[in-house]
Amino acid sequence: MEGIKKSILLPQKKRVHIILTNTNTIMKKRAFLKLALQATMCLTSLKASYADSYDPEKIYQKGDETEITINGVNVSIVYVNDSPSSNFVPSTPYDNNNSWLWSVSGNYQGEWVPFHYVLFDDVETEVQYAGNTYKLLQEMWPSSPSPSVASADNWGWECQDCSGSSVGQCRNPYSSDYYPISLAQLNNGADNTTPPNASGNAGIVSGLGGNFININQERSCNTPFALYNNDLYFRDGCDPHSGIGYYGVSDNTNVPAPQKRLFADTDTDGPVLYGWNGGALGVRQRNNLSAVNGPHIEKIALQWTPSTVFIGTEKLPMLLTSYNTISVKGITGTKAGLYVSGTEKTKAIQIYDATNGGNSFVVYGNGVVNAKKIYTEEIEVLANAKDRWPDYVFEKDYKLRSLHDLEQYISENKHLPDVPSALEMEGSKINLAEANMVLLKKIEELTLYVLDLQQQIDKLNQNEERK
Repeated sequence: MEGIKKSILLPQKKRVHIILTNTNTIMKKRAFLKLALQATMCLTSLKASYADSYDPEKIYQKGDETEITINGVNVSIVYVNDSPSSNFVPSTPYDNNNSWLWSVSGNYQGEWVPFHYVLFDDVETEVQYAGNTYKLLQEMWPSSPSPSVASADNWGWECQDCSGSSVGQCRNPYSSDYYPISLAQLNNGADNTTPPNASGNAGIVSGLGGNFININQERSCNTPFALYNNDLYFRDGCDPHSGIGYYGVSDNTNVPAPQKRLFADTDTDGPVLYGWNGGALGVRQRNNLSAVNGPHIEKIALQWTPSTVFIGTEKLPMLLTSYNTISVKGITGTKAGLYVSGTEKTKAIQIYDATNGGNSFVVYGNGVVNAKKIYTEEIEVLANAKDRWPDYVFEKDYKLRSLHDLEQYISENKHLPDVPSALEMEGSKINLAEANMVLLKKIEELTLYVLDLQQQIDKLNQNEERK
């Protein structure tokens, strides 16, 4: 019996075919419309079941669960950090840079998705992948390989029902990274789960004498280099923590936000070299790469750890040269904007006068400052404990030199007592604290002379009045 074949497209690209027999036209239309209405209600129900429950305004605590959609799969995830999500900006689970804050819930048993998985004490995590069931063996990251690859390499996942089937039968036809290249070619960022323009062909680069670089789009522990999401991972395909990537403005303006890839919550707009506990930039001048003895022919120019940046090393120091201003910002408390460690003769700061020649300003390790001129509004000199402030001049037992003796001393020495002569000071240094105390002593002695003269004047005036 002939009929009319109609089809309705349901979610997940499943098509339902409806065959209508050749009865009267009105009945055909009514039957087709009824089935179409039922299919539409089914579609609405499926969409509702895939709605994300994650609330960007909510503060999540450790153990709080929610649901998000990854690659079209509704996944139950749990917040696993000890600090609340409000401590991290951003903390959204949609950002792969925040995957360490979230994990797929141990209660989830659906399709595998590229996300963070942790081992739970009270439940075993199992997922479905390519028709098989896999049990989690260790913590896995969004950039870790798919369960079939990790299971084949005897780490990460363990297939529960792969007996009798080859690894190839268990594998996903697409690459297995968090942002797989093949999947990116299909989505091109349209679902906000894969980066825009994350496309390209991976393969083997041939060179003299054979293949010298193997860049693979499917991560495995045997891959020297793995290229995903504009990041080139070093060491092997199992380590997503050491590599180089480009972070900044997206080159595809037609893809919905976010338009930038941030590194450390910062728009670098350029390449970033990173490592798990640090890294270094070096100089290699070694011809024989197998040599282990001999002089040092490798230098570290720049080295960094999670807390410190080093220029050169203790054994092979290197000079830092800047042709512009070096700016130090954000110094608070007792922190030093510039810290120099050395001996007492170390020139902690040295300024060379390129116009007139010679050093115009030097600060030594022992605190000595050598400068031609100093302009300042205030200066404070700290007197040593051994230096006595000359208030002792006003004590009763102080022996003040008579004016006749002072006159004779000046006549013979051509300078005041306790004050160095011009010959002595020629080419010598002046201690400001000592010089000021000597001057104060002379002022106090001069005050005593004036007071003594005033007493003599008063006596003369009294004698005149008696006459």
